[in-house]
Amino acid sequence: MQNGTAPPANRPQRAGMTIRVYTVDRHGTVTGDRGTVSVPYPEERIVPLTDGYPPCACPRCRSVSPAVDTSSATTTAPVDIATMRETVRALLLADGASVTPPPSGARLETLTATLRGHLELLIPEVEQAVGRLDKQSSARHCALACLGDARLRLRDEPTTRYHGPIGHARRLARALNALCEHYEQLSGSPT
Repeated sequence: MQNGTAPPANRPQRAGMTIRVYTVDRHGTVTGDRGTVSVPYPEERIVPLTDGYPPCACPRCRSVSPAVDTSSATTTAPVDIATMRETVRALLLADGASVTPPPSGARLETLTATLRGHLELLIPEVEQAVGRLDKQSSARHCALACLGDARLRLRDEPTTRYHGPIGHARRLARALNALCEHYEQLSGSPT
C-alpha cells in the first residue's frame, strides 16, 4: 500500500520480509546505513501460520525415529498416564532426585526406548489439549515450553559430558513427567 491506497487487484499480495541493515558504534550512534531491503517469498514456499511448533525437517530430526502422525484429531485409545509415571519412577524419585543405584545395560536401553515411545505418544495429545486454551493463558505458554523441551530431548543423544546414557534417560524422564502433569491438568483427569 502506498499513500493509503490498496494494491492493484491484478497483482497478488505475497508474504515477504523487510529488513533494515545499519552499523552502530559502541555509543549507540548509527555509523553506516545500508538501507531497507524487501525480500518477497514465492507463493509455493509460504508456510501456514499456526500456534503449534512445526515438525522439524532437518536430516538430524528425520533420522531419530518415525514421528507420530499428529494430523489425525481422533485418538484410538486413552493415554495411560499411570504406566508413563511408573516408567518415570524407574529413574526418578517423587522429588525429582535420581534413583540409586541407577539402572544400567539392557534395562537402561529398554527404559530409554520406552520413554521415547511414551513421549512420542503424549506430545500430540498435549498439543491437542493446548490448542483448546486461550492464546494468552500462562498454562498454554508453559505447556508449549514443555512440548519444545520434550522434542529437544527426543532429538538428543547420550553424551559423556552430561552423564552418558543414564543422564539422557533421566532428561527424557523429566520431560515425560512434565508432559504427564500438563496432560492431567489440561484434560481434567485426576493426578
